[in-house]
Amino acid sequence: GISRQGWRAVYILLFSSIFAIIYKYLYMKRSFMIFMGLIAGVLLCFATSSCSKDEMNQKNIEGKWQSTSLIFKEYEAGKLVNEETETCIDSYIGLNFKSDGTGQVIRYDGGESDTYHMTWMKMGEKLMITEYDVEPEEFTFDIVKIKSNSLVLSLTEEYTSSGVQCKDISIVNFKKI
Repeated sequence: GISRQGWRAVYILLFSSIFAIIYKYLYMKRSFMIFMGLIAGVLLCFATSSCSKDEMNQKNIEGKWQSTSLIFKEYEAGKLVNEETETCIDSYIGLNFKSDGTGQVIRYDGGESDTYHMTWMKMGEKLMITEYDVEPEEFTFDIVKIKSNSLVLSLTEEYTSSGVQCKDISIVNFKKI
């Protein structure tokens, strides 16, 4: 198919051709100035439009990532009861996001690793990953931050334990490798 830039070039060529035809008929008329303003506005919109934020983030997320730190927060009845921070040195997670929506999850622990196939999809500020171990397991992460070389994902799990509302929040920092 034609790329976004290709379509932009087609639109500009089309509008300039239409402009030349109309220019012949409206030359030196007041309505010509109004028409010029409209054309300039349309061309400005096409010329300044770029990839949407989602498209850019989609491209930014593609590639290989390695976890650098993990923050775990545990809440009971709305109160923080436990918070731990772990630097990922001997144990970490690797993610490989391919452009076709597939990839791998690699779990490293003390020199050993396990690799699992995954599929992924980004929707707005959410990242959905389905990991295929013995049974498919789905995770929906909030994208806290995404830059060209850093990614922060948050996973929230809410549940009831002995009648108490509980919430666990895991925040994982990644670097692009």
